[in-house]
Amino acid sequence: MNDISGKRYELHQGEVQPSRQLSEPNAGGLHRRAFLAGAAVLVGGPSSAQVQSSVTSASAGSGAMPNNVRVERVDGSILLIGLRQETDRVELSSVIGLGRLLYMLDHDEALRVAVLYSQGSDFVGGVLDPESWAPVLRTGRFPEVFQFVNPVGTIPPRREKPLVVAVQGKCQGAGHELFLAADVRVASSDTVFAQPEVTRGHFPAGGAPITFVREAGWANAMRYMLTGDEWGADEAYRMGLVQYVTPPGKQLDRAIEVARKISAAAPLGIRATIASAHRALSDGQEAAFAALFPELARLAQSDDHEEYFRAIREKRPPAFRGR
Repeated sequence: MNDISGKRYELHQGEVQPSRQLSEPNAGGLHRRAFLAGAAVLVGGPSSAQVQSSVTSASAGSGAMPNNVRVERVDGSILLIGLRQETDRVELSSVIGLGRLLYMLDHDEALRVAVLYSQGSDFVGGVLDPESWAPVLRTGRFPEVFQFVNPVGTIPPRREKPLVVAVQGKCQGAGHELFLAADVRVASSDTVFAQPEVTRGHFPAGGAPITFVREAGWANAMRYMLTGDEWGADEAYRMGLVQYVTPPGKQLDRAIEVARKISAAAPLGIRATIASAHRALSDGQEAAFAALFPELARLAQSDDHEEYFRAIREKRPPAFRGR
């Protein structure tokens, strides 16, 4: 991939030890200093070239950050996460590693949006690796695994900042559920989607029975989930799963273009918009409606709100700071 940002960072196995002086834990009981230290290393300073870093394991058996992830920073505010799938199998460590990066996205004030893409010819084939997932599948103790951010959003903790996804080739099974969890989706015209779990003796437990139905409608989603049939980018666009279809090789450029527009908007407003939409899905419309004006009143007191009016008076684009 071209060096879009002028800085490139690859994540390899290693550790960042949590600070003993900081007592504030996150929802999973982990110290924020450990995460933020990892985030600072990832996004680096002007003199950084390549770093080796990870975050201390969330729990026993979670493992170190996998080495098949490329992390880049674009324009100082966009986090690019590049996956590299050697096989169709999705290992547990890869899912946990992605959750760590999304946690870093939420807790680094400089980062406003992430773009998820694949470094290979396919996005994610989507067959769960039986060896790495077996202990979790036997015990069913999923909440203890996702102590950072749950990448498919089926259980807390969930991502709070926007995610744009760019896909090509195979986007199937767990890969399709990861795709559905993004806020804006871009697909190359050669993408082949599928949710084929019923043909493999199980079912889409990564959220598709909820998210696929919500996004595409009952009959559209069931037509593919109950048969395991594949579909293409144009069909995905028809069903509303994809917002942009591009020629092959252009999907990441379009995703970054969208991310730049999101990054230029007011961060507090962006997060409030996502939170409001999720509140409606989880707590119902009445609860979401009731929270609208209190949230508006809060944002009306922000520096970003004043910056908007200053920019109008000074006839320039606003420079939002998230405060």
